[in-house]
Parts: sequence; structure tokens; C-alpha cells
Amino acid sequence: MDHTKQLGTAPILRLVIKFSLPTIFAMIVNAIYNIVDRIFVGKFVGEAALGGLTVSFPLMMIGFSIGTLFAIGGAMLISIRFGEQNLDEANKVYGNTAMLILISGLCLTVLGSIFLTPLLNLSGATEANFSYAYSYMRIIIMGIVLQLSSFTMAAIVRSEGKPFLSMISMVLSAATNIVLDYVFIGPLGMGVEGAALATILGQLVGFSILVYHYFISKKSLLKLKLAYFRLRWAYVRQIVLIGASSFVINLGTGISASFTNGALAVYGGDAAITSYGAINSLFTLVLMPIIGLLQGIGPIMGYNHGMGQPSRVWKTLWTGIGLGCIFTFTLFTLMEVFPEAFASLFLDPASPTMAVCANGLRLQMLALPVLSFSVLSTAYFQSTAQGKKSFFISLIRQLLVIVGVLLLPQFLQLTGVWLAIPFSELLSLVIASFMLVADRRAHKSEPLLQQAS
Repeated sequence: MDHTKQLGTAPILRLVIKFSLPTIFAMIVNAIYNIVDRIFVGKFVGEAALGGLTVSFPLMMIGFSIGTLFAIGGAMLISIRFGEQNLDEANKVYGNTAMLILISGLCLTVLGSIFLTPLLNLSGATEANFSYAYSYMRIIIMGIVLQLSSFTMAAIVRSEGKPFLSMISMVLSAATNIVLDYVFIGPLGMGVEGAALATILGQLVGFSILVYHYFISKKSLLKLKLAYFRLRWAYVRQIVLIGASSFVINLGTGISASFTNGALAVYGGDAAITSYGAINSLFTLVLMPIIGLLQGIGPIMGYNHGMGQPSRVWKTLWTGIGLGCIFTFTLFTLMEVFPEAFASLFLDPASPTMAVCANGLRLQMLALPVLSFSVLSTAYFQSTAQGKKSFFISLIRQLLVIVGVLLLPQFLQLTGVWLAIPFSELLSLVIASFMLVADRRAHKSEPLLQQAS
């Protein structure tokens, strides 16, 4: 059955909820299992081990960014082809996307294994946490092809109009990870190696569900043939242009986290780095649902762009931004009022690190009220095949974080490091707003807010 036609006819709010809620739920669960990783490691292994996971995070994001470049680019392009009623082209894009993921995953495994030590040093590893970071990452690297493949198929199955199947694979993956975290880190005492192994085995569960859908049940609209795996420049170029902004978001997050770790080491020491591990996990708890919302509205906008229905594209965007703002402002309020309660999930309340973490949490979470606007604006440009504009917004967001990390501490010390992300998000909001208004004027369309009503 073709589930894509609803994208061009059903009411927008109903579609946004139907496609976004499963993805948001899955992203929240994935954010929670990342938090659980750090909770178990922080409580059972120690603060130095939590610091090891903190300096591992940039490397994981850099690897993941390669996957999003091809996965999101391919999924968005497939949505557009579905809107154009061109199934043959959608299948060819799918085959090229799969080949790109396989090649990039294998390259990351080889290069990561060879250069792990210098990469961890660049990421801000210290003498206290290096051994933990190394033990964790050497296992994660071995499973990177599996992780990227699972993420790619989950993105593409949403383009087929099946967001709940994507959710099931991600939720079962995360649930498996959480259970195995407890078993491996707690009773078995495997430490950070147990956390890494639990992550890989959890991904295997989600991957298996999607493999069944595509290769065994034969219910997918998309079919892979050997000929579709042959890389063609026309498809690769389009996939890369559309996925570039997602790539920059994740790559930039990894690089900016490395700069942040370095600045924290200078202005706050190991206590600040350990605190950043907790704060970054909580920030991810908010960011992942916004990314889920982006991935939920992306197929809707891409399909309607392919059909030539711009009013439905814009109404989808503004509906997503409105829902995102409600979510982020709610969590912003809770974290500003109760920072110690959130920080105590990772740290002993009596630890001297607690005060550093609570203060850093309050400052970094100032970014939340405006977060959804700049993130979701990239979805509009991705879905309308304006990859260069989407790439520009994402690049500016990440560059501004690095500028903030380098500049603000010169005047504000450790406080300046924590304020780098709010600094970036506020300026990105201004830039994205100008670009969206300019795009509407260029297309001589009706006023922006009229489409949101």
C-alpha cells in the first residue's frame, strides 16, 4: 500500500503530529539511553569515567555526521521523488544512499582505529580520563557501520510514510541498550566497555527490525537492485547538497565540543569537563526531540514541494516551529528552576563538582527558547532542495559556537564558555529569519504568518 499520498492531502497539523510524535518519542528514548549511559558510568565507575565519555562525544558526533550527510540527504530526496510520483528515481536514490553509507562506515572504522589516540587528545582528553575514553571508543568504532546503516534505514522508512515502524526500531534499540547498560555496568562490572557494548547490541536490534521490513517482508515501496548500488554523480551530488546541513550540524557539534572541552580544561579543569558531560547529555535531551521534529516534518515538506504545493510546505514549517517552541520553553523553565535536581542524576549531591555543574546548566540552557527556530529552518531549505542555504545556516550556527568559545572566556572566564551556545543560537535566529523572509519575497508568495494560521 502506498502510504505517501496522505502527505499531499491530509490536514497539516494532523500530519505533523502523526509523523513527528513517533520520531520525537524515539529521539527522546535515544536521548534517555545516552543519559542512562552516563548515569550508570558516573554512579558505578566514577567521575573520571564520565569525563572519558565526555571527551568521546565529539568523536562520536563527527562519525555520526558522515551518516547524516547521506542518510538525511537521501531520505529527503526520496520524499521529493515520491511527491513527483517517480518511484524508479526514488529506488535509485535509495541504492546510492546505501552504498555511500557502507563505504563511509568502513572508512571511519579503519581510520578511527588507526588514529584513535591522537583524536582523543585533540578532543580534550586528560590524564585522568584518557584510558576510559580509549576503552569506550575502541568498541564504538567497531560497530559504526551497523549504527549508520540502522539510522539510514530509519530515516528512509519515514519517507515511505511509515513513521511508527521507524519509531519501533529506535525504541527497541534504546530499550535494549538501557537493559544491557544495567547488566554490563552493574552486576557484571564491565565499566565503560560494557556501556559501549550495550550501545552496539542495541543498534543491532533496531537494525534487524528494518532489515526484516526491507528484505524479508517485502512491504516496502522501495526495492534494491544490484544496478542501483552503482554510484552516479547526479544522485550523489543531490544527496550531498541536501544532507550537507545535517552533516554540518553534527560535525560542527563534535568540533565545537572539542573546542569547548579544551576551554573548560583551561578555565575550569576536570570538574568543568565532567560537568559538561552531564550538561551536554541534558542539552541532547532537548535537542534530539527537535531533530525528531525536523525529521518528522521533512518528508511532509519534501513531498509537497515535489507536488508543487508551497502553501502546505510553509504551513508545515510554522506548525513545527510552534510545537518546538512550546516543548523547549517548558524544559527551559524546569532546568532554570531546578538545576541541582537535574545535575544530581549524574553527580553525587555532596560532590564539589555539583556547584559547577548547576551553574553551567543554567547558563547553557539559556539557548533553549530559540533553539527550534534555527534548527527547523534548515528543514525548510533541505525539503525544498535549497541545500546551499540549509548548509549556510547550519555552518553559521556551529562556527558561532566556536567563536563564542574562543572569544567570550577572554572577558567572562568559565561563564563565557557556558554562554557560547546561547550566543550562537541567538545570532543564528536573526540570520535564519532574514533568510526565510528573503526566500518568501523572492518567490512572491503570501505573507509568512498567513500560512501559519
